Amino acid sequence: MKLTEALWMTLASMMTGLTLSCFSLVKTPWNAILSLLAVLIVLFYFRKNERRGLRIGFVVSSVLYYILFIFILSAYLYVRGLV
Repeated sequence: MKLTEALWMTLASMMTGLTLSCFSLVKTPWNAILSLLAVLIVLFYFRKNERRGLRIGFVVSSVLYYILFIFILSAYLYVRGLV
């Protein structure tokens, strides 16, 4: 794996994890937009990289970033008293 491939995978998986975590926290009109944005990011990344290892790494790191961001956003909303 080259450095540029690793950076693209990290950036795309962070963006996907963030949009999916925001998807689970916002209300109806916005979660459809966020899910479409996440699908577009995934399609862009899968078209750009056709190697199986990069795709598996992307999915695994997206799930890990989703868990991380959902924890951070939930803690932030709890501290602010919005939940």
